[in-house]
Amino acid sequence: MYPAHGGGQFLGPVATAWGPTSPLGPALLLAIWAFTVHAQDQQQQQAASASLTCRPQEGLPLTQPYPPAYFQPTPLPVCSQYTCSCCNRQHALGIYRSLRPAMEDAGFSRACLAWQTRMACRVCDPEVGVGLKPTVCRDTCDAWLSACREEFYSFETATSSAFVGRMQPCTNPAALGAGSAGSSDAAAAASPLLCSRLGDVARTGEELCREAGFDVAAPGDGGLCFDGGLANAGAAVFSTDMCVAQPTRRRAQQHASSGRGGGSRPDDSLSPAVYLVVASVLGALAWLAYTTRQGFQAQEDERLRQLHWRQLQGRTD
Repeated sequence: MYPAHGGGQFLGPVATAWGPTSPLGPALLLAIWAFTVHAQDQQQQQAASASLTCRPQEGLPLTQPYPPAYFQPTPLPVCSQYTCSCCNRQHALGIYRSLRPAMEDAGFSRACLAWQTRMACRVCDPEVGVGLKPTVCRDTCDAWLSACREEFYSFETATSSAFVGRMQPCTNPAALGAGSAGSSDAAAAASPLLCSRLGDVARTGEELCREAGFDVAAPGDGGLCFDGGLANAGAAVFSTDMCVAQPTRRRAQQHASSGRGGGSRPDDSLSPAVYLVVASVLGALAWLAYTTRQGFQAQEDERLRQLHWRQLQGRTD
């Protein structure tokens, strides 16, 4: 007895497409797995971004919510070796202003100035900015002291600077005021009253770093510490794994408006799991369409064969 024409005839191909031999079941399981992986990746990325945001430090004031480290669209005025940084132009300009007196004093040691610049730019190292390098390497402190041992510094606790905490070099006021009349007196008035040779204040590199307000890596500590390029001939070495592209002005405005309830969402890149889900769903739909069409074609062929058989037998029922 052959199946009657109607709903059962329609459901036959569909049931075949979703049968035990159909790949649609595994495709759906693959899609569910991919969605699960994508959700886990998103959670991990959110947790990582939350833990690797920039942290305010002396010389690096920040307002909440703390941003991530950004790839710099243009080099910073100083500390330009850091192509990715928690510093912005205002931070860099503050560092430059603190370094300028030593830069313009021809009598200030150039080797010492180079180390002062490295240590002042420490806050712009992205790994320092996000807290991956919380300490300064002991060898770095020793090299800093060796370069600046004979220079004179003031140690004023009331001074807050982006340079190196409360340490300020004692520069020559006359040299700074040589460019304009009357500025020499102003420079002299602004100069510190008490200066000491650095080697007399700090006997070891560790004492110097601690005097500057830095935490020094413990002996044998295998963790990351700021080396100021000591191990790479002055070249800054840092990871950019935590860095993101700086948002455009329009995207930054949208992000700010979303923080105020504007409803816009930040742009998120699609993970490979999402592409796998899309490919799985499209493949499953294509297979369903193909098997359904083949099923209907098979039913039609069977109906024509039965009709032909009836005609050969002379049957009209």
